[in-house]
Amino acid sequence: MKDLDNIRVLVDKFEIGIESLLHNADFAFREESVPVKLVIDQIKKKLDVFVETIDNVSQYADKYSRNIRKAMTVILQRLIRHPDQ
Repeated sequence: MKDLDNIRVLVDKFEIGIESLLHNADFAFREESVPVKLVIDQIKKKLDVFVETIDNVSQYADKYSRNIRKAMTVILQRLIRHPDQ
């Protein structure tokens, strides 16, 4: 369950990042007084964090998927060896 919580936290961070990028883009289009280049630079900075979060989620998902497959294999082996217990 802790592993799933870790993934949930990363996905929440991912969602916040997306919302922030969309907010900045919307702000750039609505506010004529704000230079678009400034907003684009901010989006680029946040994009790095966004990509890092995606990589982290992917790594966690791969790790936990392998762990689940290993645990299932161990359980199946025990069931095969001792079917009456």
